[in-house]
Amino acid sequence: MKKNNGLIGRAFGAAVIIMLAFGVFACKGKDKAVEQTATPPAEAAIPFNLTTFDGKAFSLDAMKGKPVVLNFFASWCGPCKLEAPALERAYKTFKGVGVEFIGVAVDDTEDGAKGFIKEFKLSFPAGRDGSGEIMKSYNLYGVPKTYIIRKDGSISYSHSGVITEEILIKEIRKAI
Repeated sequence: MKKNNGLIGRAFGAAVIIMLAFGVFACKGKDKAVEQTATPPAEAAIPFNLTTFDGKAFSLDAMKGKPVVLNFFASWCGPCKLEAPALERAYKTFKGVGVEFIGVAVDDTEDGAKGFIKEFKLSFPAGRDGSGEIMKSYNLYGVPKTYIIRKDGSISYSHSGVITEEILIKEIRKAI
């Protein structure tokens, strides 16, 4: 009988050690999960200046205090053609409440970009990044790319590829 009690005692002790070990690891795992889900600090939109196709000066810095939708596009870009109507509808929906839109044509000719704007009847301001500096500052590797920028100049949302009207409206509302 004493041999069994010793065996049971050692088994019980081992079980307690195992439970404590799992408890410690579970707490560490829980702490890690909290750290991983913490909201990262908002990234600031990179300021730029652009002359729009209608000859006006656009400065992202001057837009502080207003939400901004920044869309990079090109006339030769198929997905850009798909999202253009959604951008125009969102612009018409939000222009009366102080949301600014700016289109930036990249890797494109002036005639090509102007033709794109005319074809899709885009009424929000747009200009061409002729030097490629804006594109480089945003580390842009493809179009379309859309950013929603909060009133404080931080990026609220970014989207690579075709953005839908539903996503635009939802993300703009978050930034207002």
